[in-house]
Amino acid sequence: MKNIKRFNLFLFLFISIQSHSQLVSEISDYVDSQIGIQNSYLFNGKTYSNNYRVLSKKNQFLNESTSYTIGSITCQQISFNSVELLYDVFSQELIIKPDSKTSLFGIVIDTSKLDGFKMYDKTFINIKKQGEISGFFELGIDKPFLKLLIKHNKKRQKLLDRNSIHFEFESNYDFVLFHKNKYVEANSKKDFLKIFPIFKKGIKEFYAKNHLLEKNDKKEFMKKIVLYLNILNDSDNEK
Repeated sequence: MKNIKRFNLFLFLFISIQSHSQLVSEISDYVDSQIGIQNSYLFNGKTYSNNYRVLSKKNQFLNESTSYTIGSITCQQISFNSVELLYDVFSQELIIKPDSKTSLFGIVIDTSKLDGFKMYDKTFINIKKQGEISGFFELGIDKPFLKLLIKHNKKRQKLLDRNSIHFEFESNYDFVLFHKNKYVEANSKKDFLKIFPIFKKGIKEFYAKNHLLEKNDKKEFMKKIVLYLNILNDSDNEK
């Protein structure tokens, strides 16, 4: 009889916890709708202006998409869900659409208040000036020992033809590691060897085996080597 009562109590607590989590999310969405998210400090920024004429798909936006997409943002530890976002990678500006039905222009979010955002299944954090490291970084690998942060950049190219001037943008990336509560740049084998001399042999072997991946897809290469270093650290701790 006691065991049945304990089981029922456990089941009640489990359901309560699950219901509470769902309720918190629903309350957040409800508050956003009742306040009118367009009345919040999210929309105190400047109106976004796209100054570049692009004729191809090589534009300045994340995922080369000129359309707003549904995402979420966190400002001063307050989360706003199901908002329409556009990320201009070249200018490093996150744009939000106040109202999908009535708004003709987007608003650039004040980065001093922005903690991070999510869009296209990517999570970005806003690093507030850590030495020379600052701005929006995608959280590429999130592990306790070593995290990989990816800085999305766009290189602008001006093109001329007989009738007009237009532009194209090429993607490139910078990489930062978060290790022992510090941010450190890591874009080469030399950087990794300097940061992790204890894994010197493993790092050299990894670069030798994956040189083609590094050449063809640096972003994927960096994700794999960071995962590899996490595995090496776990193996050392088990000894």
